Amino acid sequence: MLENSEKTDLVTRIMHLIAGIALVVMMLVVVGDIVLRAVFNLPIQGAYDVVGIALLVMTMFGIAPVVARRGEIVIDLADAFLPQAVLRLLAVIAALTGVFLFAFFGWAMFAPAMDAWRWGERSLELGLPKWPLWLIAFTGLVGIFWAYLLQLRQSLRKAPPAPDEEGGL
Repeated sequence: MLENSEKTDLVTRIMHLIAGIALVVMMLVVVGDIVLRAVFNLPIQGAYDVVGIALLVMTMFGIAPVVARRGEIVIDLADAFLPQAVLRLLAVIAALTGVFLFAFFGWAMFAPAMDAWRWGERSLELGLPKWPLWLIAFTGLVGIFWAYLLQLRQSLRKAPPAPDEEGGL
């Protein structure tokens, strides 16, 4: 789980847990499919769809914990010589940029999600409707927005801590 779980909130811990479960499911299905196909010539039916769904869940639910703990890739060349007020301003700008970026993603996702709902788009192997996958993606976006709000609140209260080898990616 998160290294500093006492510093994170319940929402991001739950999202991190869900992303981890999705990763385990994805790995088990891929390994199981390869072994069953190689040994018994019996592939797992629907493995393609399950891996795709698990990848969606892992990605959309895994971003929020990274954002909440400020684990993004950061270039901290200026942290040593800039005043704390400027660092705080840069952290606020970075958080707002993330909010606007993911708001754009949500806006861009809306039309394809509505198309999947209207026309009943289905997955390739299992024939599952795709609109619930868009709901999963939008739920992940809500968690990402929550994490950016936490980051913004932290940036407004005090200067963000400089990333170290453990906290940064």
